[in-house]
Amino acid sequence: MVAKTLTVALGLIAACSSQAAADPVIMAAGDIACDPADPGYNGGAGTADRCHQQATSDLLLSTPLDAVLPLGDIQYDSATAARINAVYAPTWGRLKAISRPILGNHESGGAPAYFDYFNGPGVLDGPAGTRDKGYYSFDLGAWHLVALNSNCSSVSCSAGSDQESWLRADLAAHPASCTLAYWHHPRYSSGHDGSSSFMQPMWEALQDAQAELLLSGHSHDYERFSPLDRDGQVDQAGGIRQFVVGTGGAFFTGGLASLAPHSEVAQNDTFGVLKLTLHPSSYDWQFVPEAGRTFSDAGSEPCHGPIAAPPPAPVPDGTAPVIRGLRLAPRPITRKSVFRYRLSEAAKVKFTIKRKTKSRYRPVGYFIQFGSAGANGRRFRAKIGSRRLRPGTFEARLRAVDGAGNRSVAKRIGFRVARRGR
Repeated sequence: MVAKTLTVALGLIAACSSQAAADPVIMAAGDIACDPADPGYNGGAGTADRCHQQATSDLLLSTPLDAVLPLGDIQYDSATAARINAVYAPTWGRLKAISRPILGNHESGGAPAYFDYFNGPGVLDGPAGTRDKGYYSFDLGAWHLVALNSNCSSVSCSAGSDQESWLRADLAAHPASCTLAYWHHPRYSSGHDGSSSFMQPMWEALQDAQAELLLSGHSHDYERFSPLDRDGQVDQAGGIRQFVVGTGGAFFTGGLASLAPHSEVAQNDTFGVLKLTLHPSSYDWQFVPEAGRTFSDAGSEPCHGPIAAPPPAPVPDGTAPVIRGLRLAPRPITRKSVFRYRLSEAAKVKFTIKRKTKSRYRPVGYFIQFGSAGANGRRFRAKIGSRRLRPGTFEARLRAVDGAGNRSVAKRIGFRVARRGR
């Protein structure tokens, strides 16, 4: 049995090597292996609706792959060494050599065994990331992939946290044309436990970097959402498309009686995996069901392309940039409001938002835009980051700084934020 498993693994690695020149192909799913004490385990054969980790792992072996992404909760009920070795290892573990996993909530109690299994006993860093973080990134073909830790009580996910700061720095250092992120708890879900709003700071960081894809598990179902912007609104041109793939084999959970906004496809009666083909400027997706089942879902999307980098520093000439024609419409602010202005040269523009009090305007926050020479626009929805401005009278103060450090004269424009419903 050991010799047969080794032969299969070596053949898989050789097949993957022969594909090096082709566009990478990956498969992903979470919520995978049953507890061997589960009544549905049935000696590894499973029952009609439980413990299908063998069937889903067979799908991984049916296609030459460049990577496997286990999306958390790889082993129930907790990822102890004994359970991993009894169930996960002889099924999905046949692809361990090319697996890049993320932590689920059921790994939190058995994290040492999880890291020992994927990184090596006692090894600090490896294919599962460092033991104290569980988040990491890597490149695959033309794509940049980011694995994050959504167990936010263990590793903070808040804005300004070490993980969020690392994510923004990592995305800035890897301005790929196509970016894929994955973590366990879905930002949006119609299924078990619903949407995970605590991952909003990570979603916003990915949106700011124009990432294409987010993969998650936790809800034991399959669900595909429309591309969504930082506010959860459909943005076909620049939004993030999220897939929930909690169909790795363990069991199904409730939900889906009513779907969350912008859910396009959802099911919780077919185990399977998500197959992605990562082209240099696009991707194909396909839900591959276990043998004997017919549900499928497939499509293709172009990538957004790399986010515009800050302009290179020009030869210092002492000439300050000039802001002209500043306007904001419509006012009061609506979802369609846009700042429009012209720049005499490429420059970084800081928008400082101030609220009117009895005696003066007081700053409440700011945001940055890298503007180009000529006409520029910046959509404004009365929000700074994820924080919505309270109704009142405000002023926006714009100041541009070019690559040589020359600062423009500030330009100001007033506006009003009305109460909702008016």
